Amino acid sequence: MQISAILDIVDGSLLNSPSISFIYSIKTNVNKVKEGDLFITKNLNEIEFAIKNGAFAIIIEEYHPILDNEIAWIKVKNIDLSIIKLIRFKLAVKNLEAYSCEKATYDLLKIYSNNFGENIKLVPNKLENFFRYIDDIEDNDIIISSDKLILDKIYPNNNHFDENKTLDKIDNLIEHSLFETSFSYKNIYFSRLKISSLYLKNFIKVFNFFEQNIDFSKLKSFYHIKPLFLDRNLNLIEFGKSDKFIICQNEKDLYKNEIFYLKEKYKYAKTIFISTFKLDLLKDEEQIIINNLEELKPILREIKFNAIYIIGFNYKDIYEYLLKSEKFSTLF
Repeated sequence: MQISAILDIVDGSLLNSPSISFIYSIKTNVNKVKEGDLFITKNLNEIEFAIKNGAFAIIIEEYHPILDNEIAWIKVKNIDLSIIKLIRFKLAVKNLEAYSCEKATYDLLKIYSNNFGENIKLVPNKLENFFRYIDDIEDNDIIISSDKLILDKIYPNNNHFDENKTLDKIDNLIEHSLFETSFSYKNIYFSRLKISSLYLKNFIKVFNFFEQNIDFSKLKSFYHIKPLFLDRNLNLIEFGKSDKFIICQNEKDLYKNEIFYLKEKYKYAKTIFISTFKLDLLKDEEQIIINNLEELKPILREIKFNAIYIIGFNYKDIYEYLLKSEKFSTLF
């Protein structure tokens, strides 16, 4: 790819007169930079390392002294916009299927897509990470994003994943708990799947997309309304072995529906909502505000609860915190 073409695409300014005139690939991860790459960064401290790794061009939006006059130094007004423009340019010559979908559907697709060849590419939440495999995208590949606005910018000819797809009826639904369901669909009986009924439609869409060929045990990697069960000492225990549990959610697109779901399905138990910010859809007495996870365990020891719903941290954050605090307590 010619440097002159890059300048036109990103509407950038060439800060020097380099001897090189082309690049082979585009990188945003300095550790992945190889000879001939264009490196895009907001972190000026990474530039020297990228040059040592062989970068042929650098895109920046803030001033940085030119360390190597042989390579191209390009300044842009907005790196995020430049990334969008470069991705759009790279995809424009491809004949792709492109879909936007709900975040829960996207996360289920992410669990299963690696098992179905390399023609399915999920647009990452951090768009700059898309350069990892953008050079491998071929005609008739499928790209899927949970952000409709971003997908419109990088590949305007897209559809919604659910558009024109009617689901057959889910029958014989049994909600064994908030986290486990059995049901029938297309004459197939699903027994005690570890997934909330709130996300059954998302699951069925993915089940149909992969032509009913998926491993149900992989649902353990689906973290929406996935509980962490606690014993009386607030230590982690096996699934279903306690009447105390924690659910966590860090996706703003999902927590509102999950709160309503909990209020409807678990109305007779004591649920406390803990968040890093005030939620208007909850009463003051229902929620507790914290600034960091270190405040969590003292609160859990002081209150009576059946369920804790935490907003602002993901499942792995909470799991690792509880595991760490559990190991720490055994030392004393």
